[in-house]
Amino acid sequence: MLRPVLQILLRSKGFRSYLDASYRARALETHLRSIPVFAGVSDDFIEHLRSRVDLLYLAPGEIICRQGEPADSFFLVRLGFVKVAQQFAGGEVVLGYQGRGSFFGEIALLTGEPRTATCSAVDHVEVVRIGAEDFRLMLERFPAIAAGLEAEAARRRERDRAQRALASAVDVEEFLTQGLMQAQSLLLLDLDRCTRCDLCVQACASAHDGVTRLVREGLRYDKYLVATSCRQCRDPLCMVGCPVGSIRRRESLEIQIEDWCIGCGVCAENCPYGNINMHTFEVAVDDREAPGRKKAAVRQKATACDLCKNLGPDQEPSCVVACPHGAAIRVANPRDFFAQRLGR
Repeated sequence: MLRPVLQILLRSKGFRSYLDASYRARALETHLRSIPVFAGVSDDFIEHLRSRVDLLYLAPGEIICRQGEPADSFFLVRLGFVKVAQQFAGGEVVLGYQGRGSFFGEIALLTGEPRTATCSAVDHVEVVRIGAEDFRLMLERFPAIAAGLEAEAARRRERDRAQRALASAVDVEEFLTQGLMQAQSLLLLDLDRCTRCDLCVQACASAHDGVTRLVREGLRYDKYLVATSCRQCRDPLCMVGCPVGSIRRRESLEIQIEDWCIGCGVCAENCPYGNINMHTFEVAVDDREAPGRKKAAVRQKATACDLCKNLGPDQEPSCVVACPHGAAIRVANPRDFFAQRLGR
């Protein structure tokens, strides 16, 4: 079912009640057992949960739980992406994203402390809510699940600590303003090395049927140019609103625009950084005024950097490989990169 159609149906209380009942009856067990840490939960405990869990539907931007509040629930993500962010004196740090098959809310329940982060819906999200009482009962009855959740909570706390340390290394306000904190893969050009030969643009075009996904224009940060190329954002606003679901994340979180794109331009409009372009091309279509004949028609398709993953999982992007002076680089953690090189 297409996401826009589902969103319309979800406005009906009757349809939502039907989905709730169907999930409890058919999908709860499959959902829990698909998450490795919960693989050992027993049939009778799933039966106990069946009438006690809540299925919540959230609109983009809606808060699920807020930093500093007491914890009363544990959540499983059934659909969509949830942003986990932490507020501090200099602004907001995005700690990560939880997608389908993941969970959140365990840290505060395990420690008894207030929520350590704010969790909100990135797009239209469905989460399963398990109350604190049932969560604690599950830990008592299944020590292996308790151990798995404790280990995951420890890993996440260490991740949070590292993110907070980076937050003080670089000017947070500037990174927030320019949106660089959201980047998972930022294309930078070292202008001290760049000779403006344009080989990076040509290589990109050669790898993508003559259509480049790279423009040598953009923000300046010290000697580096932030090129106009998809940043693989942690908070991908471009994915919100596609009527046919053709823009999506791969398992490794790269943004991918599928061949069934209809060229509506919604993703390009939603990208705050201008990194999605609409490419026009001609196709042959039936001529209604002359049956049996074809005529040329102009269509368009969204294009964005896919990190050249079609060339192989270990292949460097073509623009980086083609640069004869090592001026083009892809950076996975911009704040760490700039903190080390600029001494901030």
